[in-house]
Amino acid sequence: MFGNNSSRLRPARCLALAVATAGAALALAAPAGAAENFVVGDENAAVGTQVTFWGAQWWKLNSLSGGTAPASFKGFANEVTGSCGGSWTTDPGNSSEPPEGPLPPFIEAIVSHSITKHGRVISGDIVGVVRVATDPGYRPNPGHAGTGTVVSVVCGPGAEEPEEERLPF
Repeated sequence: MFGNNSSRLRPARCLALAVATAGAALALAAPAGAAENFVVGDENAAVGTQVTFWGAQWWKLNSLSGGTAPASFKGFANEVTGSCGGSWTTDPGNSSEPPEGPLPPFIEAIVSHSITKHGRVISGDIVGVVRVATDPGYRPNPGHAGTGTVVSVVCGPGAEEPEEERLPF
């Protein structure tokens, strides 16, 4: 029925099914978009770098080319406007209401080069987005850090070309 090409298509179909199934499982691990508002410093955003995207010591563990972040910033942005080239705002400390754990195995984190505080409002820029393989142990309390390893750059400096442009067909 499929001719000689059917055996060559089976691995591709299996891979597509596996990816779709894994995507569905990831969607159940955390509320949609909730885990995408974590922030890392731009000087920590290289592929292969261990990062802290949430925690009491965020400001000490993340380096920003635009200066040191306020100590009251713990790593989660409440309101995000846009993606690369956009901006975000948040409340200090645990008031930012980060998502409940556990986090999915991979998250996309905002990359900022400048974070400031004016009154009770903390704000930052979005110079990139990175994909992070998360480590276990995250909790929405800043005493339980959210950590992981940067596995790819989604947008911004060092971003890979879109996958559809890399495919030979």
